[in-house]
Amino acid sequence: MATRRLTRRDLVGKVIDVHSHAGIHLKAAADIGFPYCASVEDLYYRQRTNGVDVSAVFPLFPLLFFDIHAYLETGRLTPHPRPISRCPFERENRLLLTDVYVFCPELSDRFLPFVCVDPGRMVKEQLDAVRELEAEFPIYGVKVNPVACQSPVTELLGPGEPLFEFCAARNWPVLFHVAVSQGEEFSQAADTFRVIEAHPELRYCLAHCIGLHEGFIRRADASPNVWVDTSALKIQVELAYQRSPLMALPPDALHADLSDHVAVMRTLVERYPRTIVWGTDAPFHSYIDRRLQGAGTYAEFRLKGTHEQEVAAWRGLTPEQQRHVNLNTLEFLFGPTDLA
Repeated sequence: MATRRLTRRDLVGKVIDVHSHAGIHLKAAADIGFPYCASVEDLYYRQRTNGVDVSAVFPLFPLLFFDIHAYLETGRLTPHPRPISRCPFERENRLLLTDVYVFCPELSDRFLPFVCVDPGRMVKEQLDAVRELEAEFPIYGVKVNPVACQSPVTELLGPGEPLFEFCAARNWPVLFHVAVSQGEEFSQAADTFRVIEAHPELRYCLAHCIGLHEGFIRRADASPNVWVDTSALKIQVELAYQRSPLMALPPDALHADLSDHVAVMRTLVERYPRTIVWGTDAPFHSYIDRRLQGAGTYAEFRLKGTHEQEVAAWRGLTPEQQRHVNLNTLEFLFGPTDLA
């Protein structure tokens, strides 16, 4: 299928959301959680309402490979004996790309689809499935959410290592979900930095302000190939203000006015102007669910935010700050350039 690939020149000066999702989250739907779905068309209407031009977009959770009955009963992901997907994310990635380029081709210049991968399971099969997709559709990068896969990020230093050569050959960036909360065994920021530092040849983005952990944000800022996104900022800041154990706690917590997520956005960009990129996490600017964090450890999420609140963080920046964030985003997506 012939579809024009967007370039950085197409996106200069655009309002770019670097972190959003489309697809269906079957566990949330079955377990009465929220959000449980979003289509590319849904995201477009949020964009249009709130003045967003382009969104990097990822699939949701990889449940079509796993046994959803066992997941609902035990909280653990185990492969289904007769899975719908041949490997993790095989169907979810195809659904996303089909949504962007086949179902809604009139909107395709508004979306930069990333594929998702499980960091440890069936890596060869996953990469073979992505090769099939890239023969049909433009792809702009890879998203890794270890806790969604219940597969530790450190698997990328073992069975998942072929991912790095695969991405390097395509100049694809990698965006990681990261966590700093105690008891979360899959996506810890310290482990993610170990992975990044073992493979400095790629560009990386760490999501959700790294739990507003000042030390880790500084560590990213000191790395020329690492950026930090602000996705779901309103609910992250709300948790930090409440001193939730899901976030960095003093003395590690970001020193900022945690009563106001817009003020936190300004502080981040003022303090780390080379590093911060903006995203909404749509539709996960709200998150109401129960999630397995590690052996016997669950987290209850009852967090409500809106797309408008995420966009307010962007709008609270000065035009010059917005320009810097835009250039940061383009460098993460496409690599360094002398384009001013």
